[in-house]
Amino acid sequence: MDVEARLATGRIRGRAADGYAVFRNIPFARPPVGDLRFAAPQPPLAWDGVRDGTRSGPGCPQPALPGADPMARLHNPAVTGDDCLTLEVWTPGPGPFPVGLPVMVWIHGGGYAFGAGSAPGYEGSAFARDGVVYVSINYRLNVEGFLPVADRPANLGLRDQVAALTWVRENIAAFGGNPGNVTVFGQSAGAVSVMNLLAMPSARGLFCRAIAQSGVSMTDVSRTQAHEATDRLARLLGVPATVEGFAGADPAATQEAVLQLALEYNEPQRWGAQSFLVSPFRTVIDEETLPQDVLTALAGGASADVEVLAGTTRDETISFLAQRGQLDRLHEGFEESALKAFGLTRDDLAVYGQASRPGASLHELVQAAWTDWAIRIPTLRLLEAHQGPHWAYEFTWQSPVLPPGSGAAHTLEVPFVHDNLAAVPAESGLLGEEPPHHLATLMHQAWTEFAHGRGPGWHGYDTTRRVTMRFDVDSGPVDDLAGAERQLWQGIR
Repeated sequence: MDVEARLATGRIRGRAADGYAVFRNIPFARPPVGDLRFAAPQPPLAWDGVRDGTRSGPGCPQPALPGADPMARLHNPAVTGDDCLTLEVWTPGPGPFPVGLPVMVWIHGGGYAFGAGSAPGYEGSAFARDGVVYVSINYRLNVEGFLPVADRPANLGLRDQVAALTWVRENIAAFGGNPGNVTVFGQSAGAVSVMNLLAMPSARGLFCRAIAQSGVSMTDVSRTQAHEATDRLARLLGVPATVEGFAGADPAATQEAVLQLALEYNEPQRWGAQSFLVSPFRTVIDEETLPQDVLTALAGGASADVEVLAGTTRDETISFLAQRGQLDRLHEGFEESALKAFGLTRDDLAVYGQASRPGASLHELVQAAWTDWAIRIPTLRLLEAHQGPHWAYEFTWQSPVLPPGSGAAHTLEVPFVHDNLAAVPAESGLLGEEPPHHLATLMHQAWTEFAHGRGPGWHGYDTTRRVTMRFDVDSGPVDDLAGAERQLWQGIR
């Protein structure tokens, strides 16, 4: 059945079924076209009549991923377009809507190059079922959102996220949400966004809790560094690295160049240590939006009033090795490049074999060190720097289609958190024939309990016990999980 809500900009029609209502394609900012391209987001215009919110809008412009990966359609949009600064709301329904429910705002991943909050893998019915108003957002990506162009504002994708959170503060009560009880959460680039939002002055007061799933607290770069990627993309397109140059380029050619840049970024010989952070699209240290790097800002007390939950999967980078065709063995020179980037020696890798991965092959040990260097240790540094309450977790359940002992891959926890294992395409084999539904129930409950303000259900993280919740078939809190490996990075990372 159809349902309606009244927003500051007009009425919108959604769809109610199975105990929840969903409203799609809601604009939180004007389309970034014409004079608004490469400009800060502007508030949405009002509309007459009732806007149709029963169908998802387009994702922001991005390359089509090569190949026929069944997981691609789970996290990426079916169509893209310029009118993409929209969000979706899931709430207990069909109405009248409850009052004062906690709100959770999801920020999708994809290396700031791909993805959409409106993708089917991020549907929010389980959150609405459990008394949460769930919001998933789109934001500008790649050249439009995360490559600085001279004389234009930096960090446009982050500015879009702040605009979406501002919209939530002003409109979410229409769906039963409490604008004073907002949890922002995301995975991968979405988790990096969450970490940056904690440090951004413009985001203060827009949320009171934050969850970062597999993010990196050390990705921010200077404008000079960021312009290296901007200049390279311009050369690939054969245009000047200016607004006029990029705006005048053919859109299809632009996205082909974006994909080529992303693929090139996997080459250590071209990009050095930066290539091990996977994506060339980064947030910029910028006086207006991000005046300090994340760790400095948090250590100085930024967002000390925000509760933070952060964690990783055990084998974040196994899928990155697979993408580079190195799942079975490392290419010549890769180990040397990796260890140089990480500041380790081959002898240092022995710590992993002695502590948590006995009998592991060389490529498995390099993968473990890469996971720590790129994601786990930066996540722990974030928790160590944060001055407010914080908790840690690690997802260790192994996918049966990945190498034994290295199957807790990047992104694998997302369907568990969303409690929608059925959405994962069966042909991917990712979850096997009998996935642990009880683990999805447990993780989803921890996230929603956190959003309700009751904590996730285990002891907070500190530098004495370092309690970390391990999520697996048998889950439970562990003191200083993988502590020997953590100690290896003291003074290095």
